[in-house]
Amino acid sequence: MWFWYSARWMELVVLAYMVLVITDSPAIVGSVTFVRLILVMSGPLLGLVADLINRYKMIFVIQLINLLCMLTMLVSSLTNVINLPLIYIIAGIMGLGYAADYAARRPFVADLVTKDKLTNAVSIDTIAQMGSKVAGPLLAGLVLSQWGTTGSYLIISLMYLAGILVFVPVNSTSNKSQTGISASALWQGIQLVAKHNILRSTILLVVLMNLFIFPFMTLLPTFARDVLFIDEGRLGILAAADGIGAVIGTSIVAYRSTLIKSHGKWFAYSVAIAPLCVALFAISNDYTLSFVALIFMGICLGIYTTMEFTLILLHTEENARGRAMGILTMAIGNIAIGWLIGGLLAEIYGPQVAVLVMSAIGFVAIWIILLTCPDLWKPTRVHFEGRL
Repeated sequence: MWFWYSARWMELVVLAYMVLVITDSPAIVGSVTFVRLILVMSGPLLGLVADLINRYKMIFVIQLINLLCMLTMLVSSLTNVINLPLIYIIAGIMGLGYAADYAARRPFVADLVTKDKLTNAVSIDTIAQMGSKVAGPLLAGLVLSQWGTTGSYLIISLMYLAGILVFVPVNSTSNKSQTGISASALWQGIQLVAKHNILRSTILLVVLMNLFIFPFMTLLPTFARDVLFIDEGRLGILAAADGIGAVIGTSIVAYRSTLIKSHGKWFAYSVAIAPLCVALFAISNDYTLSFVALIFMGICLGIYTTMEFTLILLHTEENARGRAMGILTMAIGNIAIGWLIGGLLAEIYGPQVAVLVMSAIGFVAIWIILLTCPDLWKPTRVHFEGRL
């Protein structure tokens, strides 16, 4: 899956840079990413589908559609017909695919291992994901500076193709729900999360992180151009910084996986510290300091990402994992709203003020949740609210 992860991160950087060059508007950059991720809100329904059908086939079809989208962008760039309507359409399709992939992929990973190996399996998958967050932006910066958007979309297309070829031999026995696709089955999944203290708090914290903390990522090209005054190559290095940190953070979790007694406590510390790192990045006018701030942000990100998935998978039964992951995907989809708000604030007040204000609001809201959910700080005790 590393090829797909790298292709996605590379495409995000290329897309943001290309839209900024075409429009010279951070607000429009935010609106494109908003369209891309607002469809992630369909996660609960797609999660229900992931519980019902073969997850292997679902993932395969999703990545095939992603490949076709990137080939469309390649041909459009090659023939010089790229325009905003086409970008919005492709962004919407990719967003829907992203939601479906999230709903199916981690339950698919969980299908491959026993529960005692789940934290380690999720850590390994997250290392691949975060490693790609280093490779993708670095490759984006390199290819953009040498071959422009056409060369970038060619490389992205080849990476999606390579991922499909590597994935073909993989298979698993998926645990499928027998409830079928219905409003009742979907509501059962929502109730499962709402009634479970740890699941509910995890989802709320994911909403806050994506709404207020992570939107800085889409403003990196604006920081590069208007604050740090760096070229495309150094932008790629900066965009890879939190990925480097995330690999470190995830590797720590993987190394300590059998010794972790409270997954919730690790998750809580990561969401508490991350806003401070983003705030430091926001006020920095120095490239080195910005890079270091994003490294530490990435360490928090690696721990956060591993633990958000582990907490969801540990506290849901196999036949409900797709729906639980779908709800998590919808929570992640709030980053679309965050990107839109961030883009508008950056347009009016500049990127530094925008990111600083959002991280401050997020910091306060996150601590309200942490202080009102003592279960997160306790040793992990796996239990289910009921069988779906």
